[in-house]
Amino acid sequence: MEASDTQNKMRDSAFYRFISTQFDSIEAKLFLCGIILLIFYGFAILVCLLLQNGLGDKLLSIVLSSLIFGRAAGISLALALELSTFWAIILNIYIENTMVLILYPLFVWSIQGMRTFQRAERFFDSLNQVAQKYEKLLKRYGIIGLFLFVWLPFWLTGPIVGAAIGYFMRLKVWLNLLIVLSGTNLAILCWAYLLERLDSKLKYFGQNTMWVLLGIFISLATFGAIFAKFRQKGKKCD
Repeated sequence: MEASDTQNKMRDSAFYRFISTQFDSIEAKLFLCGIILLIFYGFAILVCLLLQNGLGDKLLSIVLSSLIFGRAAGISLALALELSTFWAIILNIYIENTMVLILYPLFVWSIQGMRTFQRAERFFDSLNQVAQKYEKLLKRYGIIGLFLFVWLPFWLTGPIVGAAIGYFMRLKVWLNLLIVLSGTNLAILCWAYLLERLDSKLKYFGQNTMWVLLGIFISLATFGAIFAKFRQKGKKCD
């Protein structure tokens, strides 16, 4: 009897439903690709740290900067660490594409009712609200509006929000990710070109230009996060 109850509980669990219904889905394949890319990046960091060639610390700091403070901070840090513009672009494209491949499937599964960690649930709930808010505005402009939304350097216009909006616009997965990743990759190229130009123009004032720009991007990202948090609390109080 107890064994039967245990089996029934396992069948009712979110993990069991995921294994039985989502394993062959396109989201599961995307998630697996994202995890493989993440493992590869982590392995590269580990190898560089063991070799003590100074590259491991750079790779780690760039990925953390990009994930926490955004693409502009990630690119400016890569340039400040004296990586070439080419490698600054490649690394940030790799990081943002990997992030989308992992988080987009998790978002879809959360919409479909699969529960994860409490912090992750709060993140996807807020992502859901933001995406539905902008989806009504962008639906009239179609895929061009979604592309511009991801490409423009405004607050809450990154690839994760863009992919979530594409989901609510009922775009096919491949089309959604094609638009979102094209937009974010072009944005990275534009940021890298702009920052390289700024660095060359402002070198006249000193050699630490890129570090100053990095500080500005981090300050703006921090201010934006704090402002959004206070705004959300204000809405709850109302």
